[in-house]
Amino acid sequence: MYLQLTGTPVRLLGSMHLFPATSRRTPPWVTDAYDWADTLIFESDPATILPFLKAGAPPRAGQLQPLMSADAWTQLHMLWPAEGPLAPLEDLRPWAALIVAPMLLQQVVEGVEPRMLRSAIAQAKPYRYLETAQEVVAALESIPLDALAAALAMLVADRGEPQRTLEQMHTAWLAGDLQAVQRIAAGSPMFNLPGIRQAILDVRNRAWATRLEDLAATSGRTLVVVGALHLCGPGNLIECLARPVEPML
Repeated sequence: MYLQLTGTPVRLLGSMHLFPATSRRTPPWVTDAYDWADTLIFESDPATILPFLKAGAPPRAGQLQPLMSADAWTQLHMLWPAEGPLAPLEDLRPWAALIVAPMLLQQVVEGVEPRMLRSAIAQAKPYRYLETAQEVVAALESIPLDALAAALAMLVADRGEPQRTLEQMHTAWLAGDLQAVQRIAAGSPMFNLPGIRQAILDVRNRAWATRLEDLAATSGRTLVVVGALHLCGPGNLIECLARPVEPML
C-alpha cells in the first residue's frame, strides 16, 4: 500500500479517494508519506473532469435504457436528483452515470487526495497530475454500453452494495491489506464486468507506468498517490512498471 521503487527517490501510495462517513481516520503511514515527499503526484484533477460529464454531442445516458430492464431503468431514474448539475440523467454521458450512481448511495467524507492537496497548497509543496481530464475521459469512453448497463442494473438491484463495499475496502486499506482490497473490489459491479476494470484501471496503469519511468532518474523525493486498486490485481501499476519495490509499511 506504501511502496518505494528500489534504487529511486520515488514512492507509491495506494489511497482511498473517499472515506466512509463513519470512519474518517487516516492511517499514520499516509501522514508519514506526505511528510517524506518533496513533490506530490496525483492521478488527475477531479474539477477538470466535471465539465465532461455532459460535454459534447450525443451519445447520452438515455442510450442505456434499451439495454436495461424497464424496472432497472425506472429504479435508476428514481435514484437520480431531479435538479442540479447532475440532472437530468439522460443528459449525462453513459460512463458518467456509472461513476456518479454509486456516490448517490453512499455516505462519505473526503479521502486522501483532498486532504493532501489542501496541506500541499497551505505549505507550498509542489504537486502535479499523472493524466489530463481528456485522457481520463478517453479511457472511460471505451467502456462498452452493455457493460455500463449491466453494472447499473446490478447497482440498483442492491442499493446497499456501494456503501458496504466502501466500508469493507476502507477497513482492509487501513490494515494495509492489498489482497483483501482486491478481493472486496472484485464483488463490486464497478470492477467485475469485462471492459470496466480495463478502462478504469488497466489502460491507465499502462499509461502511468510509462510516465513514471521518467521519474526514476529524478533527484527529489516524489510521492505518487493513486487509488489502492491500481496497485493490486492483474495488470496493476507495479506489474506495468516491472521494477522491484520495497514495502514501507
